[in-house]
Amino acid sequence: MRQTKASGLKPDAFVMKEVERMDHAPRTMLEMSTALLVFLMAAGSGLMLFQNGASLNRLAYVNGLDQDRSLHQTYNTPISGDGSVTGAEVLQAIAHLDEGDAEMVVDGIRFAPPLEREQLSSAGIRLTGRYRPDYERDASGHLQRLLLRSLP
Repeated sequence: MRQTKASGLKPDAFVMKEVERMDHAPRTMLEMSTALLVFLMAAGSGLMLFQNGASLNRLAYVNGLDQDRSLHQTYNTPISGDGSVTGAEVLQAIAHLDEGDAEMVVDGIRFAPPLEREQLSSAGIRLTGRYRPDYERDASGHLQRLLLRSLP
């Protein structure tokens, strides 16, 4: 093995020391680049999540403005036909009675809100039968009672 005149080290050992010293800088640069890439990905995904949340909030707010809270579901009679309704429609209308709605009288049985679900099972409404509606209103035109009589 030959020695160099300046350092007294063998050439192979000198090269190995330089390689070890040079490995630290590229390794640090790779670590910093990876850390920066991970940070940018986390910041980008966080920004996307924030923007999606903001757009969903805006959409929910706009949809909430479109809804009119003063509208209530009403009992609709058919537009065409003889004006009668089926027993299934009557039972569904009774099931949707809310506080403040007009009471319904089906063949003499009174249904007024609030209504217990157990009352519907023993109501005696024929689901396949037909019913003719009659309306009782007060002087101002508000519906007070809906009378339903079964048709033969």
